[in-house]
Amino acid sequence: MTLENTTLRLPSKLRAIAEERAKAAGHTLAEELRGALESHYKMNATQISFEDLEARVRQHEAEFHGSAVPSQEHKEKEGRKNPQAKPALQKELPLTEKASHEREETRKILLGLKDLLESGVQPMPSDLEESLGMSSRLIGRRLGEVGIQAKNTRIRDKSGRYFLRSLLPLIEAALKELS
Repeated sequence: MTLENTTLRLPSKLRAIAEERAKAAGHTLAEELRGALESHYKMNATQISFEDLEARVRQHEAEFHGSAVPSQEHKEKEGRKNPQAKPALQKELPLTEKASHEREETRKILLGLKDLLESGVQPMPSDLEESLGMSSRLIGRRLGEVGIQAKNTRIRDKSGRYFLRSLLPLIEAALKELS
């Protein structure tokens, strides 16, 4: 079996060197690379077979990488000690003023939604917007952070996104978490 086609990825510097040498010799880049491979493996194009090439690669791996299993670094680099990554510190950070304000907004929205749902109303985000005096985008963002979303449904022949009564347990859990 003769190796006829292959793809090589070269670093830009090596490619520039190969292109320069090919241009100086009047060859194409492919011819120059083929010649470099032939001279490296001390063979000509008619003698290179897949088995021969594989044997040469395994020999190179054993010689330069220390085993027949491919590795990304040569032996010279293996002895170097790279700095160890420090584990992330897991400590409770004090709440910033902004985070504290966001928690209070979320709590206010959750309490307003809970009151509406307990009174028998299944509100749309626009209803919450009117009753709380906040934008529906802000309401949606804050509720989304605690895992609460309005559902597409039809109530009183009006389709829309409604906060349903089934969200009450989630709201109570979120309020407990914020406390």
